[in-house]
Amino acid sequence: MPIHPIQERISPSNRSVERALNILRAFRPGVGRLSNAELAERTGLARSTVSRLTQTLVENGFLDYDVSSGSYRLGAPVLSLAHAARLDSDVLDFAFPVMRETAEDFRINVGLAVADQTDMVYLESVRRNRRELFRHVTSGSRVPIELTSLGRAYLSTLAPARRSSLLESLRSRHPEGWPVVLSGIEQSMGEIRTAGYCAVSWQAGIMSMAAPLGLAHLPPYVFNISYATDDFTRRKAETALAPLLLGLVERVRVEFGDSARE
Repeated sequence: MPIHPIQERISPSNRSVERALNILRAFRPGVGRLSNAELAERTGLARSTVSRLTQTLVENGFLDYDVSSGSYRLGAPVLSLAHAARLDSDVLDFAFPVMRETAEDFRINVGLAVADQTDMVYLESVRRNRRELFRHVTSGSRVPIELTSLGRAYLSTLAPARRSSLLESLRSRHPEGWPVVLSGIEQSMGEIRTAGYCAVSWQAGIMSMAAPLGLAHLPPYVFNISYATDDFTRRKAETALAPLLLGLVERVRVEFGDSARE
């Protein structure tokens, strides 16, 4: 599926940068090598444009070219930038010890993610689940906004116009089932308004609860807790896990909300 930029272009002079970034975004966990033809398909760009940009990215080290397969993979500078971004997150630095303690004490998974276009990207995920039902999630893993508690919690933080624009972009992923997806989004946003978090099961046997940080001066951070439905009933999760999630979010809000007003 082509990557559709969410933000409007500021000026024509920025188009080459935007297109180059979309080429880099085409690489995902599990999609480590792509040819020019595959990049053109995923970005919606012309083959000639992709060829020109991949050559520039190779020359600057952001892509490596494998002659034998005719494909590209991300270069070392991308990993270095990602590592720098993760280490520079004050929110993650403050929250990680609490996330780890919570995950270990309750044998659950605790994550922190931010939005990138139509996906949520994990900054960190502490995996301490009791079973082997959970897929492998690490820093940099991506999940769709519209189907997950992380994404729906993020949507709740957006201004109406911004949310409507994003929903229009998400609609293309579900040409037949969009009304059902949209109904689920609206239900989750209602849960956040009344309870401060939403709970979504988008994978069999797994429930995820998410709450947004919601501080305007910080990136759109969202915390989540996920657990096997065999280990916690919905009622037990509401009484035992939801307070943990909301408590974590509140601690971060107090720490960074107060410091921002000083």
